[in-house]
Amino acid sequence: MEDLDLDYLDLFLIHWPNPIAFRDNWQEANAGSWKAFEELYRDGRIRAIGVSNFWQHHIDALMETATIAPMVNQIRLCPGCTQEALVDYCRSNRILLEAYSPLGTGKVFQVPEMKHLSEKYGRSIAQICIRWSLQRGYLPLPKSVTPARILENAKVFDFQLDEADMDLINKLEGCAGSSRDPDAADF
Repeated sequence: MEDLDLDYLDLFLIHWPNPIAFRDNWQEANAGSWKAFEELYRDGRIRAIGVSNFWQHHIDALMETATIAPMVNQIRLCPGCTQEALVDYCRSNRILLEAYSPLGTGKVFQVPEMKHLSEKYGRSIAQICIRWSLQRGYLPLPKSVTPARILENAKVFDFQLDEADMDLINKLEGCAGSSRDPDAADF
């Protein structure tokens, strides 16, 4: 907090549930980190605590010792990567879904269906993706350093995608890649 010159953080996450360095004891490593998160949360130094890239079995293992459930799970959610079972699990446990890579790390810009929707709505493909995320109940986290794109990404609250187009995007399985398996990643 001193290095950041802040009194509190809005959100703090465990980034990866099963890094290779802790592959043999990931449950204990996460439990220890989470205990520290809970203390910081109770002290008011962190406003929300969560996880990133956690699948259901990782959250279940965390909850064996946790006294506070994760408030957020930041996972890859974009057209083509909807992780329906994990989304349903998080929703049923009141865990907010924060969608990282909502633009599919750029791959979505080459998808013909997304180009068509961009033309239909008179919006950029990025805006279509962000609007899709919002309508699905995700908190999208688009990445950009370009001021014009950042401004464009924020202009998504004055239109809606119709149900048929939402369904079309929901069915674009694999078009922008998929999330990594946290139990098999080589890092």
